[in-house]
Amino acid sequence: MVDYYLSLDAGTSGGKATIVDENCIVAGFSKSPWNQHYTVPEDLDPYGCEFDPELFWKILLQNAKEAINKAKISPSDIKAITSTSQRHGCVFLDKNGKEIYAGPNRDARGLEVDTEEYMDDEELFNITGHGLPFLFSLARLLWFKENEDELFEKIKHLLTIDGWVNYRLSGEYVIDDTAAAETLLFDINKREWSEEILSTFEISHEILPDRYEFGQVIGTLQPEIASILGIQSQTPIIMSAADTQASLIGCGAINTNSLGIVAGSTMPIQMNVNQSIIDPNQDLWTGAFVNDLWVIESNAGSSGDVHKWFIESILNPLGVQNPYDKFEQLVLSQPPGSRGIFANLGPQIFSTQSMHSMPSSGGFSFIPMAYTFDTIIDIASFARALIENLAYAIRANIEQIQTLTDLPLEEVYLVGGVSRSKSLCQITSNVLNSEIKAYSPEGASIAGSLAGMIGTGKFVSLEKAISVISDYTIFYPQRDQFDQYEEFFPEWKEHYKISRSED
Repeated sequence: MVDYYLSLDAGTSGGKATIVDENCIVAGFSKSPWNQHYTVPEDLDPYGCEFDPELFWKILLQNAKEAINKAKISPSDIKAITSTSQRHGCVFLDKNGKEIYAGPNRDARGLEVDTEEYMDDEELFNITGHGLPFLFSLARLLWFKENEDELFEKIKHLLTIDGWVNYRLSGEYVIDDTAAAETLLFDINKREWSEEILSTFEISHEILPDRYEFGQVIGTLQPEIASILGIQSQTPIIMSAADTQASLIGCGAINTNSLGIVAGSTMPIQMNVNQSIIDPNQDLWTGAFVNDLWVIESNAGSSGDVHKWFIESILNPLGVQNPYDKFEQLVLSQPPGSRGIFANLGPQIFSTQSMHSMPSSGGFSFIPMAYTFDTIIDIASFARALIENLAYAIRANIEQIQTLTDLPLEEVYLVGGVSRSKSLCQITSNVLNSEIKAYSPEGASIAGSLAGMIGTGKFVSLEKAISVISDYTIFYPQRDQFDQYEEFFPEWKEHYKISRSED
C-alpha cells in the first residue's frame, strides 16, 4: 500500500489541492482561479481588497475532492493534511471563530495608516527584517483600529491565510515562524513575538496564534470536514510553512547557503543563512526558515505573469497550436542577446524604491546591431528577450543577496510554475554560470507531503525526508554563452536603470 498526503494551497491567483505520494510524486491535482472573486470595498477603491471566506473555503474543499478523484485513490489512503498560502494575507476572527475580515496579500488598506506615529520605520525594520509596513498584518490591524473601532474590539484571533485553513481543518489557532515573520509582529532576531511592537502599537498578545514547528501535529480533521471529503476524522493536520519557504523545502533547498528561485506569478529569491542579517539599506528582507535558519530575500517581481501575458496576448491571437511549447521553440531558436533586443517588462531589482514606483518606460528596446540590414528580427527575438530579461533580473537580485551576506553561490534551485520553461532554466544557468536544479512546479505541496511524513513518523527529520525527492532536472552552464552574457548583462542593467530614472 502507498501512503498519500493532501496539501491545500490558498495562493494569490487561486486555490489548489495536491495529492502527493510517499515518493513525492504528484498523483492528483486541482486548481481553481479566484481572482474574479476578490472584492474591493467601495471606500477603499482601488487599493483595498477582501475575499469571501465561505466561498474560498468551498473552492478549496471542491479542489480537494477533485484532486482525490484524479489521483484515483480512496480518501482513506490519505495519511495527513497540510496547508500553505500566500504569505501576506490574513484573516481576523471573533471570539466564536467567525471571520470578521479576510484579506489577500494584495489588500493595501495599510496605506491609510501611518505606522511612524508609533515607531520609526527604521526601528521597525531592524526588529522585523521587513519594510513597507502597509503590506503586513500590523497595518491592517491599525486600519481597523482607526476606521472600524467596533469591529477592531471584536478581533480575538489573527491568522495568516494558511493558519485560517488549518483552523477550518482542525479548530486550532496556529502559525509557524516562516509565516509569523511576515506579520510585522515578529522579532526576527530573537525569533519570537515582539513585545516591543505589541506594546508600542497596543496590540494584544492574546490575539496571536500558538507557534508550531514544521512537521508538528496540530490536531485531527474535524468530523464535518471529514464527512464532506470522505477522509477519516482522525487524520492528522500537520504544520507546513509559508508558500515561498515551503517551495524551497519542496526542492530540497534546506542547507545553509542554498538559494531558491521561486518562479511563480512573482519571483521571490531566498538564500538560507545561519544567522539573522539585517540589510542596512532596508532593501532586502530577512525572514525565518526551518531548522533554526533564516532567509535573506530579494524579489525579481513579475515572472509567471509576464510569461503568461506574452503567450496568451501574442501567440494565442495568432492561432498558434500548443502556444507554450511553441514559445519554448522560439526562444531556443535565437542566439544570446536576442539579436539586439532588450526586454523591460515585469522583472525588477528589488528595493523599497522599486515597490513604491513604476518604471517611467517599459517594453522592448533595440541596441545598434538590431538596425543592420542583414539582421532578421521576428517574434522569436522578442520571446528570447523576454526570457533573458527574467534571467538578468534573477542575477541582479542574487548579486544583491551576495553583497549583503558575503556568501558564495553554492547550490541554486529553481521551482514554481515557470520552472516548466526549459529555456528559462538553461538561460538562467548560462547567465549565472552556475548549475541549476529545476524541480516540480508544485514545490510547496511537495513540502506539505514531507511535513506529513515527518508528522506521521515516517521520517524523523527533514534531512531524512528530502531524500525521497527525485523529480528534478539539472541544467549545466554553457561556457560560451556565459561569456556572451557577461557583455549583455551590464547593458541590460543600464537599460533598467534608465527606465527607472525620474523624468
